[in-house]
Amino acid sequence: MKNISNLKNENNRASSSPSFKQIKTVKDLVQGENFIGWAYYIDYQKAHILTNDLWKFQINGIPHNCFLIAASFDPSSIDEVDEIDQEVILLRVTGTTKLPQDDDLVRGRIDYYQQQKDAFKEKGLDPITLNQMQFGGLECRVLGTFYVRDGNLWLGSDVESFPSASRLRAFRPNGEILETIVNYIDPIRKQKSIDDAKEIGLRHPPAPFYIGTVRYTSTTRLQTKAGEQVRVSIQPSDFLARRTAVLGMTRTGKSNMIKQLVSVVLKTSKDGNLPIGQLVFDLNGEYANANKQDHGSIADVFPTRTVRYRMIDTDGFLPLQNNFYEQLADGFALLSELLTEKKNSGGDVQHFLGLSFDQPESGDWGEISKFSIKKAAYWGLLCRSGFKTNSKLVTKFKVAKEVNEIVSSYLNDGDGLEPENGMTPEECRNWFSALREAYKDEQKSEKSSRSKSKNDDEGEDDRKSNKKKTISKWVDSKDDARAMMNMMCQKNEKDSFILGFQLLTDIAKFHTPNRSSEVGVEIYGHLAQGKVVILDLSVGRPSLRERITKKIAEKVFNLSMDKFVSGTTPPNVVLYIEEAHNLIGKDSDLDDTWPRIAKEGAKYKISLVYATQEVSAMHPNILANTENWFITHLNNIREVNELSKFYDFGDFSDSLIRAQDVGFARVKTLSGPYVVPVQIDKFDPAVLKEK
Repeated sequence: MKNISNLKNENNRASSSPSFKQIKTVKDLVQGENFIGWAYYIDYQKAHILTNDLWKFQINGIPHNCFLIAASFDPSSIDEVDEIDQEVILLRVTGTTKLPQDDDLVRGRIDYYQQQKDAFKEKGLDPITLNQMQFGGLECRVLGTFYVRDGNLWLGSDVESFPSASRLRAFRPNGEILETIVNYIDPIRKQKSIDDAKEIGLRHPPAPFYIGTVRYTSTTRLQTKAGEQVRVSIQPSDFLARRTAVLGMTRTGKSNMIKQLVSVVLKTSKDGNLPIGQLVFDLNGEYANANKQDHGSIADVFPTRTVRYRMIDTDGFLPLQNNFYEQLADGFALLSELLTEKKNSGGDVQHFLGLSFDQPESGDWGEISKFSIKKAAYWGLLCRSGFKTNSKLVTKFKVAKEVNEIVSSYLNDGDGLEPENGMTPEECRNWFSALREAYKDEQKSEKSSRSKSKNDDEGEDDRKSNKKKTISKWVDSKDDARAMMNMMCQKNEKDSFILGFQLLTDIAKFHTPNRSSEVGVEIYGHLAQGKVVILDLSVGRPSLRERITKKIAEKVFNLSMDKFVSGTTPPNVVLYIEEAHNLIGKDSDLDDTWPRIAKEGAKYKISLVYATQEVSAMHPNILANTENWFITHLNNIREVNELSKFYDFGDFSDSLIRAQDVGFARVKTLSGPYVVPVQIDKFDPAVLKEK
């Protein structure tokens, strides 16, 4: 058995792969020296074991929730055993049970203690009574039956039969046998992992990966003393195109578990020569940045395979913001959301909020022409509001020659601009500001001419009026542009002062000039290359974070779905989200983005790893379809009761509430037939650091 320090050094070593004991016959599972008692009652669901203090002492105790095995044969004479008895029943200790003579023994203990005069000078019990008092009963859940067939070890999830006159002996497994039990995968599942590996493009099935050691209870004094550091592994393929829940209270190891999973997937990707993209929605900045607990971040450990994004300009991070000039629809959607929160009731602002910057259909030249004018006016408003641009962006639109000539006469440079040849955002600002000035002058001139026309010939007046309305006719048919022109110049239709563009100035921080493509598309490109993409969402308001996460997740889902529908293979992608109850809560519409990813993502090779402390707040459909579970401490009965509906987590109800140890998890994976209590390895950058 390796000592603890050696095991610790191997904690996260990427090159380590489990090598389990080969079980050729069921007798290999029975460790005679670990005898702990007899099964005096058994049925299809549970077993009662008679044990003794001496037997407990010899095997360093029997902790709550530990595994036991029960067999009716003597392993030294297995060849003489009837075939019906050549099986081993796997049990889990769930509590104690009362022996028929317990009441008499309790009365005997009370009588004995009542006779004592000194707490430290007690009279000894007679040997017969003492022997009787050392016996006790254990209640166990039946987890299944191990048997050997065609040279393979199989586990049935129940018992096929049991003798009423039970002759079952119980043993507590440790060492290699315990490692075999906690890492057991049946032959069918092994073959399925081979088939799944081929389907997703892996050259060979990924090797199991160690994540921690068996830990039954919070108190580990005897377990540590015995040197029982039995390693627990997981199958990386269990997490590809699957759903994984990481549940538990804050500061109990959820983030550490997610970092471990990122490492597992990276190793799988590297070993299998298959790009597997990972997208981490980092609400608190703990994955993108180093912290005191880990002394390093994912980006520090895997610098060449990690890409980081942030909402503010920071060295080492790509901008998470979109370029509002180029990503019109996405940028305007965010801008309008933030502007709506300001609750400005001005008419021009309300008209502006009602605009749409969705591209018109190709071939609809009338709508395309209107859109190009609206876009240019919007560019001008953004520029006036302080939205920077460091590239020579240009936009074009058509305008009557006489209109442009009049506008050019109002421009300061006097040279004029040609909208049909393209204008920069600054030129759009200048042109539409000049257009509004010309428009207002024309209105004033028209009003003045009407007051003088009463004595003029009516026909002559019509001719003059038509000539003077050149700008008005053009502007009056373009309400969208007119509202933005008013905001640029901070004047409404009556030329009264309005805040206008000043309402947008503090929104400019959510814009970046350093992007030519939509951020969601860019991120998807990194994922397709097998990169770990971390979105640092630790800055910015919660509503904005929620919108960004949803928008990017929606883009990833839609792009993968488009590839699938078109007959091409989408890339393997793993999404990690925290505070999942806010995104896929029990009241969520299953047709919304996050529930759809959780429900349908597997079809498009999208895996979802979600973390939350509120199990009861999660959508039941999502919980019911989750394949992998990592559960740490939960602090109330309601959450534990909700969890008890799944697999055999009910066995751990008391432990989940009482044990608050960081990293102490109860793990159920797709390949694993039962829940295993595990102390998850600490994420150790020094060990995982890229060589």
